Amino acid sequence: MTETPTAGGPAQPCPPRLAMIYLVATTALWGVTFTAGKVAAGEASPFNATLWRFVLAGLVLVPMAVKAAKGKPYLGLSWASLPALILSGLSGLVLYNFFFLNGLRLIPASRASVVVCGSPALIYLGSVLFYGERLRAISVGGIALSIFGTAWAVSSGRPWELWATGLSRGDLIMLMCPFCWATYSLLAKKVLKRDTPLAANAWSCLAATLMMAAIVPASGGSLGEAAGYGLWTWVAIAFLGLGGSALAFTLFYQGILALGPHRAASFINLVPIFGILSGWLVLGETPGLSLFVGLAMILFGIRLVQSR
Repeated sequence: MTETPTAGGPAQPCPPRLAMIYLVATTALWGVTFTAGKVAAGEASPFNATLWRFVLAGLVLVPMAVKAAKGKPYLGLSWASLPALILSGLSGLVLYNFFFLNGLRLIPASRASVVVCGSPALIYLGSVLFYGERLRAISVGGIALSIFGTAWAVSSGRPWELWATGLSRGDLIMLMCPFCWATYSLLAKKVLKRDTPLAANAWSCLAATLMMAAIVPASGGSLGEAAGYGLWTWVAIAFLGLGGSALAFTLFYQGILALGPHRAASFINLVPIFGILSGWLVLGETPGLSLFVGLAMILFGIRLVQSR
C-alpha cells in the first residue's frame, strides 16, 4: 500500500555525499559520548542521567521543530507515525541509554565501543528481512572488515585479546545496545517516509522524557537526585543531551533518509576511533600506529558497504 505524506510533507533526502559528512560528524559526537557517559555514570544513576539528557535535548529540538512546522499541528507529525516513534524512543533512547550507562560502570569505554559496533550487522540483517534489501556479499564483507578494523584499533593491534577473558557482566549488558540501536534505526526508516528528521527527533525526545519521568520514581529513584550533581557531571550530561542527542540524532536521521538504515549504520564503526582521539585530545593519551591501521580498515569497509 502506498504511504500518504503528511500535511508537513515527507522529508527530502540530502545529497549522498552531504549525508556522509553528516554521518561522520555524528560518529564524532557519539565517540565523545563514551567519555561523557563515563563521567556521568560516576555520579548519576542511569535512569536519572537518561532523563536529564533528553530534557536538555528537548529544550533545543522542540522549539526548532515548532519553528520548522510553520503553524502545522503536532509539529507537522503524522499520527500514523506515533506508534513507531514511541517504540523508537523506547528502544533507541530509553533502553539504549540504560544499558549504555550501566555497561560503562563495569567495563572500559574502549571495550564498550567495540561491543556497540555490532549494530551495523544487525541493521543490515533487519533491512534484508523487513525492507527487502538485497543480500550482497560485498556489503557483508565490508561490515566484517570495518568491525575487525575497530577491534584492531581499540586493542592496539591485538583484537584476539579483547575476548581472551570471556564475556563479563558488563559485556553482556553492553551487548543489548546493538539490538536497541538496530530496532531504533529500522523504525526510523518507517517514520521518515512521512515526517522530517527534526519533527521525528523532537517527538522521540519528548516520548523518552515522559517515559523516564515515570520510570525514575517507579524504579525507586528520586527526581531530586540531580540537585546533588557536581559541575563535571552536568557538563557531561549537557554534552550527552545537546551534542550526542539533539544534534547527532538529527544528523543520523538525515543519513538514514539519504542512504538507508544499514548503509548509514556502517558509519557507527568510526565511533571508537573518535573516542580514542578524544581521549588523546582531552586526556593526553597518545594514539599508536594501530589506530591508523584500524581506521584504514574501517574506512575501506564502509566504502564496500556504500558501493552499489
